[in-house]
Amino acid sequence: MPWIEANGAELYYVMEGPETDKPLILIHELGGSVGSWDRAMPLLQNRRTVRWDWRGAGQSEKIRSELNVEVLVADLKSLLDGLGIFGAVDIAGTALGGGVALAFAARHPARVRRLVVSSPAIGGDSGIEDMLRRRADEVEKTGMRTQVDISLNRSYLPKYRTDKTAFQTYRSRWIANDPGSYASHNRMLAAMDERENLDKITSPTLVIAGEDDSLLPPIDMQEIASRIPTSQFMELKTGHFAAVNTPIIWANEALRFFDSE
Repeated sequence: MPWIEANGAELYYVMEGPETDKPLILIHELGGSVGSWDRAMPLLQNRRTVRWDWRGAGQSEKIRSELNVEVLVADLKSLLDGLGIFGAVDIAGTALGGGVALAFAARHPARVRRLVVSSPAIGGDSGIEDMLRRRADEVEKTGMRTQVDISLNRSYLPKYRTDKTAFQTYRSRWIANDPGSYASHNRMLAAMDERENLDKITSPTLVIAGEDDSLLPPIDMQEIASRIPTSQFMELKTGHFAAVNTPIIWANEALRFFDSE
């Protein structure tokens, strides 16, 4: 069954791969969905993967209220519990999905074995808060279409649109987002500040920066990595949405880290 009641919300999820393998949980980016991982999935086919549309995104239940990261952390815990996954898992997150992954690892360290985050958005005076609030206001007034190219010109650069079908599919899914829920996600990130929680993370963590990421540049990602006692830092030839922009490069580095001991 692709939907599950978790923490009071209907969440859409996809679980694939061999049942005996260590679970790998995939957390998509702001404006994304389970489909954001499609081009990386062929490289992950030997892993047990769980990906889901977080509350308000994709095919999950939409929201009409303000949101905070504590809710998404509780959603993930409830999802794992509902699927009978109680041991430590590997987690990968992109952009805001990376921020949610870090927040989960800080609050539930025993539930995380290894962690890979690319361009994690954690809030805390990152310089994009005003842009996020303006975007939230605009999509509520005019819908998603008027903002799609403004947003993707920052996060899905033309140089990474070599697969035209993949880009058009991503753009169409982005436009199809629910404006009210998307606005809540933006305001949530604008109000977040996970900086003081990073030192609570105990799992080995790989922080990936994109050399072409103007939203959250490598110097900011180095600062995040420096606050996590068990972290490694890596800069890759990718953009803000590493797993979307360069799925092969992202998957190769993520799997290398997950499979190391």
